[in-house]
Amino acid sequence: MTPQEQLDAARRCSDAVNSALTFYGDGACGRWIAVRLSDGGTDGQLYDTKADAVRHQLHEMMCAYICIVPTGMPVDDARRFLAVNRKLYDAGMRLSDPDRQVQMPTRKEFFR
Repeated sequence: MTPQEQLDAARRCSDAVNSALTFYGDGACGRWIAVRLSDGGTDGQLYDTKADAVRHQLHEMMCAYICIVPTGMPVDDARRFLAVNRKLYDAGMRLSDPDRQVQMPTRKEFFR
């Protein structure tokens, strides 16, 4: 995936989170969306739980799962989130496990 494709995916992801907040207001907070790692797109659905979001995907490990927070998601945060999810999947982790939550790294070295 080229840097431009990664940025485009991050923009789509950010738009999906921020659009959910615009359309549903506080009703979107705490709900989940599934974001495709390939292009940052979604199925357009909000899910009550991460398990529901995982269950409704054709291939659960092709997506990242985001819990919507009131502050939304800036493009740069979306870029990092998708990059972390891709790296962890490539390393063999199963992030779609509904009981597992991922802590975003804050060290710059991880993003090189």
